[in-house]
Amino acid sequence: MTTVPPMATHPAELLAPYLADVEEALHGALKEFTEPAWLYEPVRYLFEGGGKRIRPILTLLACESVGGDRASALPAAVAVELLHNFTLVHDDIMDSSDKRRGRDTVHVRWNQSAAILAGDVMMGMAMRLLMRSAHHAPKPLDVIDAFSTGLIEVCDGQALDLAFMDRDDVTPEEYFTMIEKKTARLLEMSVAIGANVGGATNGRVEALRSFAREIGIAFQMQDDILDITGSEAFGKSPGGDIVEGKRTWLMLECARRVREDKEADPDHSQLIALFFANNGIARERVADVLSMMGTYRVVTDATALVEKFTLDAFEHLHIVPKSPARDLLEVLARMLMARSV
Repeated sequence: MTTVPPMATHPAELLAPYLADVEEALHGALKEFTEPAWLYEPVRYLFEGGGKRIRPILTLLACESVGGDRASALPAAVAVELLHNFTLVHDDIMDSSDKRRGRDTVHVRWNQSAAILAGDVMMGMAMRLLMRSAHHAPKPLDVIDAFSTGLIEVCDGQALDLAFMDRDDVTPEEYFTMIEKKTARLLEMSVAIGANVGGATNGRVEALRSFAREIGIAFQMQDDILDITGSEAFGKSPGGDIVEGKRTWLMLECARRVREDKEADPDHSQLIALFFANNGIARERVADVLSMMGTYRVVTDATALVEKFTLDAFEHLHIVPKSPARDLLEVLARMLMARSV
């Protein structure tokens, strides 16, 4: 087991030992499953594409922050990463995505059947690994419950996201429900599993859950903001969400404000109507949408909400007694929000 270098000062250096542990454990887990090759080659290909491994690192840090041994949580951390990648494989199929992390998606490299089956088997692999960590928990069923609940919630969130595409009356409040399930719950699940393996009290588990949930919501909102404020560095064309018709808080709140404005510019009302009628706006009209958003100050207000969720997250985190692992949870959260990982 690696340890934190005493002279490490850069945040990425502080977290590097945890990433190394995850990669080593993940590599070992993949070596357990090799035949039939047609099934497991797509799984290995998926993980060869790399990843930030945020969720498994959260699992390890949560375990340590409550006084547990992260070695006990390593199998569960890999299970969390398998679950996360299971959702990505199936999301790519549903979204007809050709690329993931700069490489062909699994269903493009092989075919849709191979991708579906690869996602399915990753869930079986994850459950086997999860049990190895649950064995170390004072209440093993709490570990299983956290994992299964996270899986159900992320599926709920994906279903809501898809259902929203057929509606023109989605509210900003419904958006928060969707991203809490689709994005934040996996982060919440990650820390809940780690904390339970580490033997945390219910109060500390709940504090870590709340921390991860608020960070997850803030992270998704910031991602939406970056999409329209120039995020090519993050692999997205500015305004891509607008073109694709995604029901982000920015678009939903802007639509609400335009509809409630008795003196709204007719062009703004037309843009809103076009967005929902066509499930997106033509690329050449993105600038008009951004101007409309500026008029109604939705980006400014969204940025303020991101700050509020982030501050709330740290308040929950600080309920957990101070320790090197708790400090690293804060480091990781700040890196997430700064998009430096």
